Amino acid sequence: MNLPDDALIEEIRDSARDFLRRRDQRQRKRQGAPLDRDYWREIAGVGWLGMTVPETLGGLGLDWHAMAAVMEEAGRAQLPEPLVAAAVLPAALLMRLDGPDSGDAAAAVRRGLLRDICAGTRIVALAWQEAEGQLEAGEAAGAFGVSVTSCEGAYVLNGEKRHVIAGDGVDGWLVCGDGEQGPALFYLPADTQGVAVTPYARADGTRACHLALEAVAVPPDSLLARHGVLDAMDAALDAGRLMQAAEMIGAARQVLADTVVYLNTRQQFGKSLAAFQALQHRLVDAAMQVELAASSLLSALKGQADADRTAARTAASRVKARAARAGVEAARLAVQLHGAIGYTDECDVSLYFRHALHHAAWLGNATAHRQRFGALAPVPRDEDQDAAAAHKAGEDFPRDADWNAMPEADFRAMLRRFFRARYPAHLRHVPWRLHWDEIKDWYFTLSRQGWIAPSWPREHGGMALSPSRLIAYIEEAERHGVARAPDQGLVMLGPILFRHGTQEQRDRFLPGILSGQDVWAQGYSEPNAGSDLAALRCEAVLDGDELVVTGQKTWSTLAQDATHMFMLVRTDKTVKKQAGISFLLVDLRSPAVSRRPIRTLAGHEEFCEVFFDQVRVPRANLVGELNAGWGIAKELLGFERLFSGSPKHANHALQQIYSRARQRGLLADAAFRDRLAELRLDAADLTAMYEVFADMARRGLPLPPQLSLLKIWATETHERLGALLIQASEEYGGAAVQDNHGDVHALAPYINALAATIFSGTNEIQRNIYAKQVLGLEGA
Repeated sequence: MNLPDDALIEEIRDSARDFLRRRDQRQRKRQGAPLDRDYWREIAGVGWLGMTVPETLGGLGLDWHAMAAVMEEAGRAQLPEPLVAAAVLPAALLMRLDGPDSGDAAAAVRRGLLRDICAGTRIVALAWQEAEGQLEAGEAAGAFGVSVTSCEGAYVLNGEKRHVIAGDGVDGWLVCGDGEQGPALFYLPADTQGVAVTPYARADGTRACHLALEAVAVPPDSLLARHGVLDAMDAALDAGRLMQAAEMIGAARQVLADTVVYLNTRQQFGKSLAAFQALQHRLVDAAMQVELAASSLLSALKGQADADRTAARTAASRVKARAARAGVEAARLAVQLHGAIGYTDECDVSLYFRHALHHAAWLGNATAHRQRFGALAPVPRDEDQDAAAAHKAGEDFPRDADWNAMPEADFRAMLRRFFRARYPAHLRHVPWRLHWDEIKDWYFTLSRQGWIAPSWPREHGGMALSPSRLIAYIEEAERHGVARAPDQGLVMLGPILFRHGTQEQRDRFLPGILSGQDVWAQGYSEPNAGSDLAALRCEAVLDGDELVVTGQKTWSTLAQDATHMFMLVRTDKTVKKQAGISFLLVDLRSPAVSRRPIRTLAGHEEFCEVFFDQVRVPRANLVGELNAGWGIAKELLGFERLFSGSPKHANHALQQIYSRARQRGLLADAAFRDRLAELRLDAADLTAMYEVFADMARRGLPLPPQLSLLKIWATETHERLGALLIQASEEYGGAAVQDNHGDVHALAPYINALAATIFSGTNEIQRNIYAKQVLGLEGA
């Protein structure tokens, strides 16, 4: 994985922001200013035109993360100059033509051209497209629209190129053509005889044109390459799409920020527009699309060095599809929320809206890239037919290894063999939460293997998996149908004790979690303290070295099976409600503890009420200081929301959908495939966003309020997938929840998702949190 230097990226971002602020880019954009060659050379002077080009060829030799930071700031500032078209695309193409070519002379011409592009002394555009909706070089009917023949020591080109950005205001074009010896790349100066230019303007004023080449004769030194042209061009186009996405993300973030300022100041009906919850939630949903695009872009950039060509194409389409949707939705919403002024050219919102329309359509629109993603992304395997998962009888599996250094394919294959060898077959794909007596043997198996705590640090007995390996672990477990064991101690209490527990508490409680000797439940919610958690009333009164607990907890998952509970208790009634809460560890086997299971609408006793009647708890079980539990509570809610945001549930639902679709032949239905591709893209972007926050948790960083978006997207994506599974199941979509038909529990994902949108703070509350704490809406 190609990891960026975060400090360097931020320095580049700050430098780009400062450079762009020196001149009013929005006013130039509004005026439809042509490409300013003096300003273009200034841009070259700060290194943007050759940021990813090796230093030996006149560039800075940085990676695409750096260029993405620049592009985001360019989008925020509405830079009129076409960086993607006249810098990223031609430079990326020329850099990739390193294989055998027409000779050293052609290589020298390429290098000289690349140096001129980096220096800003020659402006070059890529002319590659022949048909509307074309996504890859050479995919139009009849291959290239430009034919190449040899005649008296020259090359003659005939044909057309369409939608060439930056149009006719350039010094020349890189043009691909097809001849007797296959695809070839040429450089055509703008004044080449026989080239007819038809200019047109894009929605945001960007210059574009169509080229018609009629008997265009060019000298031999115009030939830049014969070998690898198609692959290099497709790779350059995908790099351009990633940078285009960064520009759209920057523009969307800025137009949403401008809209927040407007809503905070504009008064209607005696209060600011920001006070209307309906508007708050619409802004949050638009911001969620933008942050999904940003996470998807980050994932694509990190994986770029290790990705094969198919994976790179898949990632580029995923990013472009999400960024196009995010850019248009954010700008469209900004127009709506600004009211009449937003519909005028006098308001900056119009610039962002037109910018989004241009970029969403150029280099492939969201629909085209969603379909490309659906065609390229690997489909979930039929796990039972996966020969790679075969295991040898009695095979030993390593208890400890450098899991993150192991090739991912090997890591996944090992997991598949392990699950086949050790997981009970009768517990596969169970759609409800299993009780401890049903799943404890599997918990003990993982514990003995040392694999029970994949995300815990090694010093505490965990596997210390990186986010990407943790995703692999989750995905392989889901594919095999591994049930979720009671894991509150693993995913919630353990991380809290790492950070806030005493060494005595860690020594006392962590081994019991790892071994399964202690089974933990959570005690947060109460009858009148659900989403308003600070309103809790369960009381703990200090009595010497003990705390005496009286009160009730509810919605405690599988608390009827637990031996212990970590809980919030009120220890001071005289202060603000958040200030009088403590975090306490309680043995549920203590006298005066009683429990009442609660049956869900799915028919399972998944929850429990727990009653405490003057239960005495040692003060040593207090985590953190007395009355300082609210900060710990919020941190633990972060871990809970991170777990709720895991892609495992969406991946499981996808697995079920594919199983049902194969049974019924639905994959041959174009409408079904399109809807499935859309949801697969939603699930893939969920994984990308999850990796961002999982990496924060692994590094011990505080989880920010932006985590609310992960919880919302994960649960609502799961719900949408569940709805598609019901649709695909037709009559069986109304069968009993516990029944399976063809190894598919048609209703389970949908019903489980309904619960997940409520737990850990309802999704409506999560939107409120994000509106206030992240967007800064003052009325939220």
